Amino acid sequence: MKSSYIINAVFLFYFIALIIIGFLAHKKMQKSENFSAEYWVGGRSFGPWLVAFTWATSWTSGGSFIGTPAVYYTYGWSALLWQAGAGVLGIIGILAIGRRVSTIATESNCMTLPDLFMDRYENKLMGFLAALIIIIFGISYMISQYVAAARILEIMTGIPYVIGIIIFTIVVGLYTSIGGLRGVAYTNVFQGAIMVIGSIIIAILLITKAEGLTNISTSLANLDPQLINGPGPDDWLPINTAFSMFFVLGVAVMAQPHVVTRLFSVKDVNTVKKSGVLVSIVTFVWFISLFISSIAGRVLIPNIDVPDQIFPTLVIRYAPTLIAGIMLSAPFAAVMSTVSSLLLSTSSAIIRDIIERNMNKRLEDSKLKKFNYLTTGLISLLVMFLAINPPAFLQAIVIFAISGFAASFTIPIAVGLFWSGATPKGGLFSMISGFLTMLFLYLFKIENPLGFNPLVWGLFISLIVIIVVSKITKQSSDNVLERYFGI
Repeated sequence: MKSSYIINAVFLFYFIALIIIGFLAHKKMQKSENFSAEYWVGGRSFGPWLVAFTWATSWTSGGSFIGTPAVYYTYGWSALLWQAGAGVLGIIGILAIGRRVSTIATESNCMTLPDLFMDRYENKLMGFLAALIIIIFGISYMISQYVAAARILEIMTGIPYVIGIIIFTIVVGLYTSIGGLRGVAYTNVFQGAIMVIGSIIIAILLITKAEGLTNISTSLANLDPQLINGPGPDDWLPINTAFSMFFVLGVAVMAQPHVVTRLFSVKDVNTVKKSGVLVSIVTFVWFISLFISSIAGRVLIPNIDVPDQIFPTLVIRYAPTLIAGIMLSAPFAAVMSTVSSLLLSTSSAIIRDIIERNMNKRLEDSKLKKFNYLTTGLISLLVMFLAINPPAFLQAIVIFAISGFAASFTIPIAVGLFWSGATPKGGLFSMISGFLTMLFLYLFKIENPLGFNPLVWGLFISLIVIIVVSKITKQSSDNVLERYFGI
């Protein structure tokens, strides 16, 4: 590998910068009069840039620079349709539900997603079950990211896997626990800037090396005509699969607790509008840059044994040494931004949604601070130990976790916020039925019924259930109807 000392120095600088940012956020947090609000929702003071970058970087992960370029590289132009959901429906999501979610969260002092469910549906059990789902799937998701982080360090710097796991645990646990959401947000902006700017630079370098898009398309057609036509090689993306991916990569973002709760942190409604525009710009530039780099890579390196290695291989081979070091930090930044958000949402589910809400133990600020640090640290250590010997079916659990969040939470959020007829039992059974549908299809290995992803079926059943159950059960209280719908 080229100039490993420079690359290692870039990684070291990156780690130090994250910890410094965490301490700066901690100083800001110490000045706050309300520790809970500051720690979990940033004192509801975030502007457009913070909201946009925390939304975008919380949703992406190391796969954005490893698995996604591999798909682009393998399937060519049709992969743009596969990715379109993340770029379109995610943006629509923040603009469609953002104002409603942020307004309600502020008025009702919601700090977590279970808070929102309990306030809207007046159902304590629903809040408790939502917290359990967040804890179980959040930990599963984090394990995969810890593994990815350690593998990145191992490949890029030569640091042994176990040592990489420990380093990652210390760094991400430290800046998340001491900085709270503000620390996560500040580091997300820093990490997001690395990812976006670096992706643009690499795309320009590679498209120049491959002599432009016209030559790239011509070369792809010579390799395989299906690389420039739908549905792609080996009939990869038929229309029903493309439709499903709009939901998996687009709708799912609206129901990820570590993402949607970023809307709880906005300072005003105008922030939501501006952040929606910024998210659209950031994600469009980001993924288009990665796409261009990947298809240029298919021309420059027509065959590679492991497609997942295409992005780091291109960076190492064609980028100047310093740029290579920065760009090899990008996958790591994507992993850390996701983990820090998941770590915060998981710890808040334990402390606020289970201990404080369901055990009726309201903690004073002094005790709450200690308990937050302890809980975040213990979760970090638990995930670290699980990641040292990860299960072989880890990736399947990650996909299930993302889809499980969406199947459980999407309909109760979207329908509950815009339909006054949604009842407490309707919301509860909608959440349960969406999750159980996903569980049934996965456990019995019924893959893509009629060509549609299990998440599509989970959303469909969840929608039917909330409508039917709400029609036959007691409506929400007058207080909820007045606050949410002005009735």
